[in-house]
Amino acid sequence: MKIELIDYTKDGINKIAMMARATRGVALMRDWSDKQNKYYVKKLIKWKHFGILEHITFTFHVSEISRVLTHQLVRHRIASYLQMSSRHTFQDSSRDYVTPPSIEATKDAKNPKIYNCWRIYNTHMINAHAAARILMRDGNIPMEDARYLMPDGFYTHISMTMNCRELRHFFELRCDKTAQWEIRNLAKELLKICHDKYPVIFEDLFKKYLEK
Repeated sequence: MKIELIDYTKDGINKIAMMARATRGVALMRDWSDKQNKYYVKKLIKWKHFGILEHITFTFHVSEISRVLTHQLVRHRIASYLQMSSRHTFQDSSRDYVTPPSIEATKDAKNPKIYNCWRIYNTHMINAHAAARILMRDGNIPMEDARYLMPDGFYTHISMTMNCRELRHFFELRCDKTAQWEIRNLAKELLKICHDKYPVIFEDLFKKYLEK
C-alpha cells in the first residue's frame, strides 16, 4: 500500500474559526490569533459542531491496494473518487496483487498439519492473470471481457477527496478493530497524515486509535 497526499486546504483552522464566529452573529473578526482560533475550533469539535469541518478537504492517491478495499471505500459516499479503469488497463505483472496476512502466514509452514494456503492462493492468482492474457492474445477477446477472470486481489489505485467531517466519520468506522484489516490499515495511515496537518481536528481520534 502506498499513499500520497496530493493536496489539502491550507490555513484551514483560521478559515473555519472565522466562518464559525460569523454563524454566532459575530463579525468575521480577522484579528484573532492562531492560538485563539485553535482553541475555538477545539471547543467546536468538543461540542460536535462538525459542519464547519466540511470546509477543509484532503486529496489522496492510494496505490497497491485491492478492489476488496476500494469496494468498501466508495461506500463512503460524501467524497469524490477516481479509480484505475480495469476496462482499459491490464495488470502488467502476474505478481501485482495483495496477499492477506492470514494466507501469507502459511507460506513457510513446515508442519504437515498446516495447509499451505499461500501456495494455492498464489497459483490461482498467477493462473487467472495468464488465462486473461491468453483470452486477449489468442482468442481476440476484448480487455473489458477478459477482466472478468481477474480476482479482486489484484492491484488497483484510486484518488479521493474527502472533507474533514467525512474523514472523521471514516476514521471512526474504519480504524475500529472490527473493520476489515486492509481498509483498517489504510484508515490508520490516513489518520496519521491528517493529524500531522491538523492535530486540533484529529487529536481525539489519534489518541483513540493510534496511541494505545
